[in-house]
Amino acid sequence: MSFLLKTEGFSPENLSLEETLFHCANGYVGIRGNIDEGAPEGSSSIRGTYINGFFDTHPINHPEKLFGFPVIGERMLNVTDVQQLDLIVNGETVRPDPERISGWRRELDMRRGICSRSYSWKGSSGRRLDVETRRLASFHHTEYIAMEYRLTALDDLTLDLTSRLNGRVENFSDPDDPRVSGEGFRSLEVEKASIDRGILEMVSRTKGTGLRLQVKSRHRLHRGSGKTPAAGTVDPAAIDGRERIGLNWSIELEAGETVILEKISRFRDSRRYGDGFETAGSRADSLLFDGFAALQQEYLDRFWEDADVVIEGDEHILAGLRYSLYGLLQSGSKDAAAGIPAKGLSGEGYEGHYFWDTEIYMFPFFLHTSPELALRLLEFRCETLPAARQQARNLGHRKGAAYPWRTIAGRECSAYYPSGSAQYHINADIAHSIRQYVDATGDTGFLRDKGAEVLFETARIWMELGNFASDGRFHIHGITGPDEYTCLVSDNYFTNRMAGENLSYAVEVHEQLSGEFRRDVDSDEAREWRRAADRMFLPFDESLGINPQDATFLSKPEWDFEARRPAGPLLLHYHHMTLSRYQVCKQADTILAYMLLGGEDPEVMRRSYDYYEKRTTHDSSLSYAAFAIMAARLGDAEKALGYFRENASLDLDNSHGNTRDGIHAANMGGAWATVVQGFGGFFADGGQPSFSPILPPSWKSLTYRIRWRKASITVTAAHDTVSLTLNGGPETEVEVYGKRLVLKDTLSAAVPG
Repeated sequence: MSFLLKTEGFSPENLSLEETLFHCANGYVGIRGNIDEGAPEGSSSIRGTYINGFFDTHPINHPEKLFGFPVIGERMLNVTDVQQLDLIVNGETVRPDPERISGWRRELDMRRGICSRSYSWKGSSGRRLDVETRRLASFHHTEYIAMEYRLTALDDLTLDLTSRLNGRVENFSDPDDPRVSGEGFRSLEVEKASIDRGILEMVSRTKGTGLRLQVKSRHRLHRGSGKTPAAGTVDPAAIDGRERIGLNWSIELEAGETVILEKISRFRDSRRYGDGFETAGSRADSLLFDGFAALQQEYLDRFWEDADVVIEGDEHILAGLRYSLYGLLQSGSKDAAAGIPAKGLSGEGYEGHYFWDTEIYMFPFFLHTSPELALRLLEFRCETLPAARQQARNLGHRKGAAYPWRTIAGRECSAYYPSGSAQYHINADIAHSIRQYVDATGDTGFLRDKGAEVLFETARIWMELGNFASDGRFHIHGITGPDEYTCLVSDNYFTNRMAGENLSYAVEVHEQLSGEFRRDVDSDEAREWRRAADRMFLPFDESLGINPQDATFLSKPEWDFEARRPAGPLLLHYHHMTLSRYQVCKQADTILAYMLLGGEDPEVMRRSYDYYEKRTTHDSSLSYAAFAIMAARLGDAEKALGYFRENASLDLDNSHGNTRDGIHAANMGGAWATVVQGFGGFFADGGQPSFSPILPPSWKSLTYRIRWRKASITVTAAHDTVSLTLNGGPETEVEVYGKRLVLKDTLSAAVPG
């Protein structure tokens, strides 16, 4: 049952939450779980359909604009609505209403990739109708959304059915929540609308970017018995200024009869397909719902074979974890034209922007389950390197690249630079992902052709951000680490460690490739990178025996958590400058560096963990995974489990109160990392994977699979033993609890006492 998400009972105030949880997406197109027939008045519904990377621009107005401030923002658009279905029974509109319906039920089947919904409706005349819907976003043919409506008459009735395309759409806004846009936005303008032989077509254009979107919906209407009703006639009233078009059918049904409408909608945008929108014909052009469902099943069989995790002893937490894995699959872009929005394709939180969350929290899942998708994410960063170079110039740097904190097409879209553009660590985060990818796949071709240039350009920025001081160490200034409550500091531990890796790896790659290709890096520049990496200053406090978060963090006063801990994130109740003056962290910072790079003395990490745990609010969902993983590595599986419970069920429980705006995609990546890299003990450093599982007392066993080079490895951990099985590929060197072994078929090791 952990592959099923179900809810029962109709609740208008919870509609926006359910619309997120039951969204359908495939990395290219996503639709919220909206009610096709329309939500009741006064409900919390947020209607939305989204194309990954399809956006428009808008001016960023600064009352006091200074040099280098971003002036153009980007926003993912709510696009043409294909969900609208008007139902009228004997002149009365069918719409979910607590007084009219019973048996309301939703279900997401993650093994089949299908969302379904059902209820019974009773009109004021006593006429009754059963409504059942199924929908999917095709993973195999990512342009397609397939929907099926099954309507069963419980009494003799006349049914008027209208399927529509609605091009008059706008984006959601909430001026009281900084996590979504505070201003309404309508950008998409309909250029063309037509109806031809049961196919609705609409072409729209964005006002600013001039991007175009084509949507085509084809229909098949038939009775449950297979007898097809008379062909539907076009309803002239359904054409309204080209912005709303539809097909209408009027059908007489006897009690017990069923009519089925299949609606197959294809989305194509001009960024990927050009203004003509056409490509070579494919099998999908003639598929109906069951055909798409069969392909969906095939795709998901392969996905779950590679990505599934089995926890024996905690079915509830396993259900949350599998929802996270499925959410990642729905969010991950299948091409290099886009990254992963912070909310996936399920809502409009953070305006559809991509963050560093992708590289640090989501990328590892794709790397070790579907490395071809991980490559697409890196290629997106390679494609946007020119914009990162321009951002570096905007920030006053003479050379190098500065990747943006928030973006869709590559430009910086954050108007608040202290906790935005100042997060230069994103350069190192991308470099870290490149290194992880090459280590895990051996794909030196990507490194040679694309990755090296990104490494070199990101490395250059550190030489302008830092300097060698009188102590002979390299110090980095005017930056913000992952903790957004502590801004514009010097020597942020996380940033300095990651920058050191960025610099040293750039030198390594330069030396590796210099004999094959000429790069614009001379030996003097590479020598300075090596010197900066070797002499990178890493803060350490002798009296506490910990790594300070930055140069001044320990000198600040303590935050009074008992007196100043309101309900909800501190950022909604205190000015940002207030938070910056205290020892209070929004999320893992130094602890995140330990999670990614290890390397410090275990006792230093343990003391630092205890110190920051008392000062971290976890107001960002990114925080739980880092604290959980480090607790597991430090030997406290029970504490790790506590953090994992928060992590695994965050969206299902709506514990941060904003799941209505979309899933927390990075947190979902963190859920996988917590199980595999925390409890599962998987750590990849250089060319060899290592495994040191530790299970919570309540778990009986844990099983997961990873991809490493050309090998597929299944890991099964219990409290006394761990076994590794080579599912396919060449024999592989591994490390198990510190002991180097060669995996040829299956090997087992005892868990240290």
